[in-house]
Amino acid sequence: MRLSIRSKLFLTLLLTSLLVSAGMLVFIQWSFDKGFVQYVQQQEKEAMARLAPRLADVWSRHGSWDFLRQNLPEWDRLMQQTLPLARPPRPALRAPSPPPPAGRPHQRERTRFALFDASQQPVIGPPDATPTGHVEPVRAQGQVIGYLALLNDRPIFDAGDLSFMTEQTESWSLIALIMTSLSLLLALPLTAHFLKPIRALNLGTQRLMAGQYDSRIPLVSGDELGALCQAFNTLAMTLEKNEGARQRWVADIAHELRTPIAILQGDIEALQDGIRPADARHLALLSDEVKHLSRLVHDLYELSMSDAGALNYQFLPTHIHALLNESIRSFVDRFDKANIQVETVIPELPCTVMADPDRLHQLFTNLLENSLRYTDIPGLVRITLSANSGSVSIQVEDSAPGVAPAHHDRLFERLYRVDTSRSRATGGAGIGLALCKNITEAHQGHITAAPSSLGGLCITITFPLAR
Repeated sequence: MRLSIRSKLFLTLLLTSLLVSAGMLVFIQWSFDKGFVQYVQQQEKEAMARLAPRLADVWSRHGSWDFLRQNLPEWDRLMQQTLPLARPPRPALRAPSPPPPAGRPHQRERTRFALFDASQQPVIGPPDATPTGHVEPVRAQGQVIGYLALLNDRPIFDAGDLSFMTEQTESWSLIALIMTSLSLLLALPLTAHFLKPIRALNLGTQRLMAGQYDSRIPLVSGDELGALCQAFNTLAMTLEKNEGARQRWVADIAHELRTPIAILQGDIEALQDGIRPADARHLALLSDEVKHLSRLVHDLYELSMSDAGALNYQFLPTHIHALLNESIRSFVDRFDKANIQVETVIPELPCTVMADPDRLHQLFTNLLENSLRYTDIPGLVRITLSANSGSVSIQVEDSAPGVAPAHHDRLFERLYRVDTSRSRATGGAGIGLALCKNITEAHQGHITAAPSSLGGLCITITFPLAR
């Protein structure tokens, strides 16, 4: 049989209440028994202290103990005259019980007390008794004439004492039962209070499984359950955000692929219908569209592999200034053809970083390609290398057009383009900078976008130097 959390919590509280109540009842009973025994013993000692002077007076009148030796009626008469028939009243927790059966007064004291003469021979009590335990000397005329002693260390309770003890035990048992019942009544709402966020989590999880990523759980407390609900809400928010990104990703990819495919389809249909001749020029146009489509698919694949952390990196000590110069040289002809001037500020610094040279070359190529595509002609591109004690920075900045500061952080999102100037007309799909960010972070670096002093965009990359 599998118990629910509600049943487990309820049983836990029930057992805890029972154990606490039983433990308190046992402890109180033990403490009461001990205290009541001490109370009775103290009363007996006080009775002995009052009885001793009375016995001394009687001895003085008779001159010896012979008149009292084993004379129980006279002994009872002396105790009746000396000791009260009842102890001081005890507080009652309930209605008083019926009086005990009638009997001879001071029966307990007569059986508990013993009187010995000066030579410790029993006057009242068993013939073989000796004065042990608590002993009260009986003095007359400045000398000890006898001893009053208790025969047993453990007091003998009379019917009234036993009735009082029974009343106390019953009262405490009733109190323990009431407290346990109250604990159980409190356990029901307490269990419901603890289970409320758990039920909400269960329902919220089922909604997430059904694809309802906008599900949220209200925070009802600031404890661990509240923290768990907060974590669930964060998870749901992340899933909702990722689902939205996935939908945008699929839509953007479909849009990016639709255009070159439509162009290819239109050109091929024109060739088939004889509208365009199948000469070398038109075939070259078809080849360019296929290359563009292939490059787009390759970039998407690279970006997806980078997002998944599946790109292979072989980190080696790399002189970053040499690699940067090599990447720039591969773009010189294209910049000249586009009427864009290139300025470089790359000093021969001992800038060695732990990097994958192929991936860094891909990073620099994407940045230069981005400037080549989006810089108005005639334009200017400036590449600067600088270093400090612990890192090296590369800046690639270009002239107009610029990018509004509100878009700077989003430039590194997949398939994000600022406006119509960053469209397929210039060959961009919003993939290059996203891939640059992934490559930079894989090298423990940072990449940021900011306005350029040339009027365009400035991309800054920082890598830690190798130790």
